Amino acid sequence: MTLQSLNHAKREEKLNKVIDKVLNQMLGQEVTQLIYDHLENNRFILRGQISENFDSFNCALRDYLGSGAVVVEQVILKNLELAMFEENTGLDFSERLKILKLA
Repeated sequence: MTLQSLNHAKREEKLNKVIDKVLNQMLGQEVTQLIYDHLENNRFILRGQISENFDSFNCALRDYLGSGAVVVEQVILKNLELAMFEENTGLDFSERLKILKLA
């Protein structure tokens, strides 16, 4: 596995963890599991494959939650931004902002 593919895999794993964390915090464990079941049964997306199929996940979330999906999406984005800041703790503020603009 190359360094680039390793970094890509780590980013996908981090995205999946953030999504899982946000869904559980906002909707609770039972509803989160219902969403994962819906993804698997109707979109054929497993929990660990969400980052690879984010558009389908997004559509399924909107199908399942309706207009409430927008709020969940915003919280996921905020948590991803926070995760990026935590990942780059050795950088100063302006360097972190540049990374956010590139993301």
